[in-house]
Amino acid sequence: MWSRMLCGLLLMAAVSGAETLEEAVDGYLRAAEGTSKPWKITGNLGLTVTDGNSDTLTVTAGAEGVKEWDPWKLILKISAIYAESNSVETANEQIFKERLERALTERSWLFQEFMLEHDEQEALSYRIQFTLGYKRQLVKREKFNLFAEAGGGVLYEKFRTTTETEGIAQFGINFDWQITDQLLFTQSITIYPSLSEGGEYRFISESVFTTPIGEKLDLRFAIVDKFDSDPPAGVQENDLQITLAIVIRFTGEE
Repeated sequence: MWSRMLCGLLLMAAVSGAETLEEAVDGYLRAAEGTSKPWKITGNLGLTVTDGNSDTLTVTAGAEGVKEWDPWKLILKISAIYAESNSVETANEQIFKERLERALTERSWLFQEFMLEHDEQEALSYRIQFTLGYKRQLVKREKFNLFAEAGGGVLYEKFRTTTETEGIAQFGINFDWQITDQLLFTQSITIYPSLSEGGEYRFISESVFTTPIGEKLDLRFAIVDKFDSDPPAGVQENDLQITLAIVIRFTGEE
């Protein structure tokens, strides 16, 4: 049942605003023919090492690619974090995220999102999440933009001892604020209430400060807070990550 519903919703998202399916496909073909904007790609790497009273190691790495061709936008993102303290592993997580948006108007979009996650400390073998929804820009200013979105989809989780498949809703709000010419602050908050188990939900908050330190280099400070109201036995509900990383920027034309 879920697969038939998702196929129908995905098709609606693909052709919404287009007179025919061929028109939607033509958008992808125009990108292949070179009429789209070049890829915008960033990569980041962070490393923290302490030695002495405590031996710690924290490594963070990630990359993001953004491709735009009217009226579409594709975002691919991958991130990883590994940490240990006194030779004991304290963090080991990898996340892949894909998001496709189709503009309906200058300030509204349909979106499709896919996420694959693995987290050793959460006893999570993998989490697969697929959602569809609607995004709207609520505020548009020179230095401040505010967006809200709502949707739903399917979540599949495989922990070491249990598996679960359920329907979920998705509600989010995010903004970007150019505080000064040299400091950008972005904030995203997303909640995923369960449609199968009343009162259960997951929550993700990401706060990021970015400042340039070179022609194509940025310094990024990020705080990511993840909350699961019903984690497996022995796993904490809240997971907080604080990272400092160097980011390199380049485009497909370079």
